[in-house]
Amino acid sequence: MNMAASIDTDFPPFPVGTPRSALTHQLTSPPEPVARRIRLTYPSRINAMALDSSKIVPSQAAYLAGELLITCDLMREAEVEIVPDGLAVQTAPDCAHPVLARHAALLMRDALGIRERLRVRVTAPDLPAHLGLGSSSGQLAAVASAVNELYGSPAAPRQLIKFLARNHGEEIDGDEQHLLPVQCLGGSATAGLIPGAVQVIAGAQVPLLKANLPADLHLVLGMPHQPLLWDARASLAAEARHFDAFAATGRTHGPEIAYRLLHDAWPALEDGDLRPLGQLLFDYRFRMGSLANCAFSHPDLLATGAKIEHIFTDRLADILTLSSVGPTFAALTRTPETCEQAFTAAGLRPLRCRPWNRGYTLTRQEAR
Repeated sequence: MNMAASIDTDFPPFPVGTPRSALTHQLTSPPEPVARRIRLTYPSRINAMALDSSKIVPSQAAYLAGELLITCDLMREAEVEIVPDGLAVQTAPDCAHPVLARHAALLMRDALGIRERLRVRVTAPDLPAHLGLGSSSGQLAAVASAVNELYGSPAAPRQLIKFLARNHGEEIDGDEQHLLPVQCLGGSATAGLIPGAVQVIAGAQVPLLKANLPADLHLVLGMPHQPLLWDARASLAAEARHFDAFAATGRTHGPEIAYRLLHDAWPALEDGDLRPLGQLLFDYRFRMGSLANCAFSHPDLLATGAKIEHIFTDRLADILTLSSVGPTFAALTRTPETCEQAFTAAGLRPLRCRPWNRGYTLTRQEAR
């Protein structure tokens, strides 16, 4: 099969700003703006585990795999202001990923029925794309949340999560007018719209469980020094070649994952014990085939995984997992220096951050 042709068939590019799914509850009338300018900071997510990877398939409008995420303080800043003239949505010259920023603002103009012209500026973490940290979906969620705040938050958080997941798109190199509808489980939107550093999202992009993490915990990320640089089309084509393996893992291990999460890991987490959740995530990534399924994300992924397993088995961290399909690993620990050393010894570039419990933060609001 020609994989490029398959991707174009199953995931045809769509015009920037074109909604493919509406808000779940339509507004009766367009809201009025409550400010002239809004600025907020938006956290990032680590997709620690898919609940049922058999639901990651190439032909659904909605992706029903569910996920367990950890929110971290790798922040992007989104600013949206009302301007008197020009295009319906304008992006500042220094706006990060302007195509995605424009897409999110146009989606919100359509969903809310607003007519004011908007100018958008986003500052994002200085990291490459396709590290498994949800940079594209985080960009869309930050801008959409800022537009929503500008109009008094008429769309409820759970509405926005579903809306953004079902209208997700990623950049295509050399094309500023179209996006590729890459599958989205809702984690990046949930990370900022629902407070809680650890969250479980059900398959229909519905946040179910959330818990805070204590202040003495650190997240240490381990990233390749030279990650693969590919756009959404190439990345999705590589992932599509492994859809059958994802499906087999989900069918085999999905019931066990659900049982252990609800009857073992989450009750222990609520009592302050992270280890059962860590064991579930470790087993999922390192023993149930997830790491092998995701090996397309970087040629050294499996070898690197073998080098860092001891971070969990030697209790250097309570949690060791891969984020999304990789290639970034993440360790949740009270001894970040030892995890940084372990990642470095395995040939990874460590980056330290913190779990984030509070959702997005409004940092500036200017009256009209």
